[in-house]
Amino acid sequence: MKLKHIKTLIPIVYLTVLSFGCKEQNKQEHQEQSTPITIETRTDDLTDAIQINTIQIGSETSNDENRFHTSYPSTAYTFINTHQEEFAQAYLKEFQSNIKDGNTQAVAKLDFGQHFEIIESTPSLLGFLIERYTSYGNNYNTQYFTHLYDIEENKRLLFSNLFYPQENFDKLAAIVKSKTTAILKDKIHAMPGLSDGDRETMLNSTMEMIDQGTTPTDKNFHAFSWDSLGYLTIYFDKYQVASGNYGNIEIKLAPETYNNLVAKKYLHVFHIQEKDTSTPDIENTTTTKKVYDIDCSKVPCVAITFDDGPAKYTSQLLDILSEHDVKATFFVLGKSAKIQKHTLLRAFKEGHQIGNHSWDHKDLKKLSETEIRSQIQKTNTVISQITGEAPLVMRPPYGSFNELVKTQADMPIILWNLDPLDWKDRNAETVAQRISEAKTNGIVLAHDIHLSTVEAIPEVISNLKAKGYHLVTIDNLFSDQPLTNGEVYNRRRD
Repeated sequence: MKLKHIKTLIPIVYLTVLSFGCKEQNKQEHQEQSTPITIETRTDDLTDAIQINTIQIGSETSNDENRFHTSYPSTAYTFINTHQEEFAQAYLKEFQSNIKDGNTQAVAKLDFGQHFEIIESTPSLLGFLIERYTSYGNNYNTQYFTHLYDIEENKRLLFSNLFYPQENFDKLAAIVKSKTTAILKDKIHAMPGLSDGDRETMLNSTMEMIDQGTTPTDKNFHAFSWDSLGYLTIYFDKYQVASGNYGNIEIKLAPETYNNLVAKKYLHVFHIQEKDTSTPDIENTTTTKKVYDIDCSKVPCVAITFDDGPAKYTSQLLDILSEHDVKATFFVLGKSAKIQKHTLLRAFKEGHQIGNHSWDHKDLKKLSETEIRSQIQKTNTVISQITGEAPLVMRPPYGSFNELVKTQADMPIILWNLDPLDWKDRNAETVAQRISEAKTNGIVLAHDIHLSTVEAIPEVISNLKAKGYHLVTIDNLFSDQPLTNGEVYNRRRD
């Protein structure tokens, strides 16, 4: 797809959220009946047709008690934005309910996360695949949801709309049931130490769940996606068609398997001959060694870094940095970078450094070696495709890492020595005052997902420049001090 520059009225959501630390939890249980929001409209000249809204509760420190990090799309269409806002707020209420109910007394930290991918974007259709990972302890439960919208008719489409009439839906469900049974039969057969009788017993006990989980209803078929070749994937939640130890089950169908069952009106949806998966045109990018005008071994420097973007306010932040001729480092999420490609490319072209902040903000310490490697490598790939240059540094979400993360990252790990708590106190003046306390050679943590932080930056720049500081990227800060893969840095040391 090609994202076009558009001007539209986009709701700007100011979310007042509270931290849920151990010391404050009891007091806040009575205060957080809801998350107050104020809606304001303004005109933005967007660099990407789809922007990213984010709600975050909990700090970037690994010691925070409970975490909520959710991103959802902002589009040019009010009916889509309203639905996405309601969906995100319902997830937030679920998180808050678990805090109030005192569930954290019996389990480990709560960790709720939501991210999305664009699965279709045409003048008549817009679709998102939403992934939620929810943890009440140390294990994630992953869920998928598909939100598909008919822009011409101004309505949301369900799976049953695509496979109408019901007779077609019934036939498709039968195909899916057959493939699901075959997949689970193979999984059971591969289990070591079981007799044929044991395997037969396990399969028979699973069949009831398969029957219920593949019944042709929109509740069962709530998550699906397709690729440019027409291959359709159905996502089943954990426990939907089998016991939890099998995890999420995915069923992939070739187009010839189901194309005769698609409603004629939507047949074109699954058979797009050419889908643009290219990255924005890259001009004047280079991988040659950069030459820095600022020598941080001779003049006082501070590196301001922004996590969790790109997002709705990143373009506004780039305008501010450009106006004041200041460079910064953006530790971006791979999923967000994939959506706001033009925003990321602009940041890169304007001389800002792009770092890796994982694919979708999971706590890397909780993941396996393979999952950690995937989080980092997928993000590096997306950034390289957009900018033409691979990131040289990474920052783990929540600053959470262990020896396995350090090994799998295979990059220098950049932390910080000043946290202005901009995730907690959404007040531009307060955030500006705290960042302005940065010291020579320091690294500042900030978030371009918060409007209040972006609004604080002009005052920050003015205050730090008045003190004689030069505001630089991470690679500029350490330009004469080669960084080592796997080592951790929170400031420059002379």
